[in-house]
Amino acid sequence: MTTAAGRPEELLLPAAVTGADSATLSLPADFGSEKAAWAFVDATLDRWRCTALAPRVHTAVGELVANALEHGLSGIDAEPFPHPLVVAVLSEGPDLLCAVFDPGPGLPVKSAGHGLHVVDAVSDAWGWTEPGPWGKGVWAAVTRSGGGPAPATVQRLLLLAEFFTGNEQPRLVTAQAAPSVTGLL
Repeated sequence: MTTAAGRPEELLLPAAVTGADSATLSLPADFGSEKAAWAFVDATLDRWRCTALAPRVHTAVGELVANALEHGLSGIDAEPFPHPLVVAVLSEGPDLLCAVFDPGPGLPVKSAGHGLHVVDAVSDAWGWTEPGPWGKGVWAAVTRSGGGPAPATVQRLLLLAEFFTGNEQPRLVTAQAAPSVTGLL
């Protein structure tokens, strides 16, 4: 999934989630991955002419990748996962949904650290997928309207969750108390 020079490339995904408004990137488990994720987000949003949301998405993805590197890979043998992190960005009209998938089974905890507090501050909603045999995803919705993610985007993220986590009946859990979108718990 990388070029000869070791540069991450976009992944091939199921037809139901591919298109001009879906982009994914496979990343190795090293701290240079955060910079690669930022460059990927910037290029993707520029290609979609959606740069107004770039600072918020850039910040959310950076924190999600940093958390995945620190917590999602601890205790995981890298051998079966040559590129264990996957960044996904999905768009539906003015709504963006970004997610970072990692092989770790542990759920995110909004603790004394600043990572998930930052994600909470820059996103309109955030949460995680229920873990499957291959891991989990942590997601953030960033919209122009200030609402939650569009139902069609949630459905596409569920397909990605099935693909990357191995969970045959994936569900998204929201960190906020009262989700307003069908498909979120």
